[in-house]
Amino acid sequence: MSENLQNWIERISENELPIFNYTVKAINDVISKDATSTSDLSRIILRDANLTARVLRLANSATYNATGSTISTISKAIVFLGFNLVRDVSMSMAIIDALLSGKAKEHALKIMAHSFHAAVQARYFSEQRGDDDVEEIFIAALLRNVGEMTFWCVAGEEGEQIIELMEQRGFESEMAEKEVLGFTLNQLTIGLTRDWHLSDLLHSVINKPKMNNPRIKDIVLALKLSETTSESWNGNKTLLVAHDIAEHIGVDKDKILSVLRDNATKSADVANIYGASSIIQYLPIDEKLVKDSVDEHYFDPNCPLPDPLLQLNVLRDLSGMLDEQPNFNMILEIVLEGIYRAVGLDRTVFSMMTSDKKAIKGKYALGQDNQTFIKKFHFSLQTDNIFSRVIKKARPVWVEDSQSESTDLYVSENIRMVVASREFYLAPLLLSGRTIGLVYADRKPSGRELDNESYESFKHFVQQASQALEYITPRKN
Repeated sequence: MSENLQNWIERISENELPIFNYTVKAINDVISKDATSTSDLSRIILRDANLTARVLRLANSATYNATGSTISTISKAIVFLGFNLVRDVSMSMAIIDALLSGKAKEHALKIMAHSFHAAVQARYFSEQRGDDDVEEIFIAALLRNVGEMTFWCVAGEEGEQIIELMEQRGFESEMAEKEVLGFTLNQLTIGLTRDWHLSDLLHSVINKPKMNNPRIKDIVLALKLSETTSESWNGNKTLLVAHDIAEHIGVDKDKILSVLRDNATKSADVANIYGASSIIQYLPIDEKLVKDSVDEHYFDPNCPLPDPLLQLNVLRDLSGMLDEQPNFNMILEIVLEGIYRAVGLDRTVFSMMTSDKKAIKGKYALGQDNQTFIKKFHFSLQTDNIFSRVIKKARPVWVEDSQSESTDLYVSENIRMVVASREFYLAPLLLSGRTIGLVYADRKPSGRELDNESYESFKHFVQQASQALEYITPRKN
């Protein structure tokens, strides 16, 4: 890899598109780990409000949810769609979001439109063939030109020089790129996909497009179609590609154009889900046929508002999963997500008693700076404090003023320094009447006051968690 190419990869990831510093890199870490959990991925997604909304919209879309059952939590979406699919789709969404946030120029939007169109067509081709992993093909087609998309989002003087060579001196695109940059944008795509641990299929499509492989052919034909239809649906180039597609997937040649047009319209719906509605104007479709999209799943991660309907939906998700025997962590993930997103509490932590019963230690957290907060959430149970009291009495408590003289005896300076919140909720998680951990919640980041309604909802969610754990725990004879 040339030094200039490596410099561009670092420039894109660290400087020009700063969103990569968290979301993409965090998902990248999940991809590179040998053992990762649903909670690792859900925490990353929940920290990004736009990504949360899009993943939930995807899980509830007709394409992925033929049953029409509502999915209200990221944890349930991961179970429903599959860990690998949500991980790869989230990575793709984060990349697209970063490109759009980078003030994408018209050229980049056109390339992105071609990519979305090709991805939807390629997925359809793979479905017709009965492929085992149609989503891998979709993602590979979507990101096939990620280097080119990224470059044109951030291109400055170098981009102008490339355009000048092409328009005024007749250079082919790859020649112009090589002349100005010292590498081609195809090579930039390869470098970025390797750096972000994207699929091997994508590398094969780039390096071996003529290989006699039906999965590669799905993508290559879809990319050709997206290029030719940007000029005309009725041109000879499009008709020739359509003929090849019909033979490849076994569809009647007289019907293939109608099917392909329908797929093109569907690509607009997918673009909406991905938050890329600005590319729809560049798709080869009638924009009047595109449905308006509403982000009903959107929430502000720094100030989540109470949503009674969402509370009911989350609890329904929880009860609906019990017959599938979810594990301990899955129950906690759904309950904490409900407390965070539906009850509208800024931070929530589940802390578990240590094996020697002498302390509690944070295990899972949602909300602002959750990773930092969870590391600090480690308290002794050897003294008379708020945590040991709640465990002993097995009852929830609302500490309304941690600074008052009346609470000074059981809310120590150490506790106040860690939670840094004047008021908070605390409730025991019970199993067979025995406390196994504590759930904490507050609204410290937004500075909003706690209230009776949110306290009752908080207690209800923790109670439901205890009942769910009781349900899945085998009884001893």
